[in-house]
Amino acid sequence: MKTILVTGGNRGIGLEICRQLDELGHTVILGSRDFQKGAVAAGSLSKNVIVKQLDVTNELSIMNLFESVRNDFGKLDVLVNNAGIGTNYKSDGKGIFSQLKDNLEANIPGFRQAVQAVKPLLKNAGMGPRKHTAQNVPINEVKIIMETNFYGAWRMARVFIPLLMKSDDGRIINMSSGLGELKSLTGEYPGYSLSKAALNALTIMLSNELKEKRIKVNAMCPGWVRTDMGGPNAPRHVSQGADTAVWLATEKDIPSGKFFRDRHVINW
Repeated sequence: MKTILVTGGNRGIGLEICRQLDELGHTVILGSRDFQKGAVAAGSLSKNVIVKQLDVTNELSIMNLFESVRNDFGKLDVLVNNAGIGTNYKSDGKGIFSQLKDNLEANIPGFRQAVQAVKPLLKNAGMGPRKHTAQNVPINEVKIIMETNFYGAWRMARVFIPLLMKSDDGRIINMSSGLGELKSLTGEYPGYSLSKAALNALTIMLSNELKEKRIKVNAMCPGWVRTDMGGPNAPRHVSQGADTAVWLATEKDIPSGKFFRDRHVINW
C-alpha cells in the first residue's frame, strides 16, 4: 500500500480522491488549509486518512508538513497537487467580492437600494459588469489564482521530491483542466486558464528532469464537475472527476509527462 499526499483534500474532488484511495487501503495524508475543516471532512473516512494543515501558498506550512511526513513515514509515494481556486477564489462558499457586498449591505442603511438605482446608469455609460477576458482582467486577480494553482503546485513538488525519491515508484499528479489546453485557449477565464496552461508546462519540465530519479509526473483534467468551483449545473459527478487521479496514483504501469482525461492521453 502507498503513502499518498493530497493537497486541498477537505472538499470537492480532493476529498473524493481521498475517499477512493482510502477505500483501496492506502495511507492518505489529507492536506487542508484549515485543519478543523479537514478534520470534519475526514470524519466519514477511516483512520488511514491523516489530516494535516497545509497552505500551498505558505512556505512554512509546506515545510512543517514535509518534516512531519519525513519523520512519520520516511518517504512519500505519490503527491497529488489538487489544491486550486477558480476565478472567484471562494471561501466558505462565497467569493470575496460577494462577502464584501454582503457586509456593506448589512452595515450601511440603504446600500442595496443605492446599488440597484445606479446599475442602469453605469450600464448606459458602458461601465456595467463585464466578463473578464485577457484584455481586461485585473492582473492582481491573475496573480492570486497563479499563487495557488501554479506556484503552490511548484512549491509542493520542489519540497517533496527528496521524499518521492525514496519511494520505489514516486509519482506527482497535477490537477489541471481542459481550459489550459493550448489548442483551445481563448480570452475567457484568463487567470484560471493561464494557471493551468503553466501547470501543464511545469508537468512536462518536471517529467523530463525527474526521469533519471524514477519519478513519474503527469497532469489530468477532471472535466466539468459538480463542486463548489464547478457549480450545480456541471454534468459530472465528483466521483468521475476523481477517478483519473486515483488511477494515476495506483495503476501499476503508467507513462510520464502526459496529460490525461478519463484515463486517456489528451493533447496539451
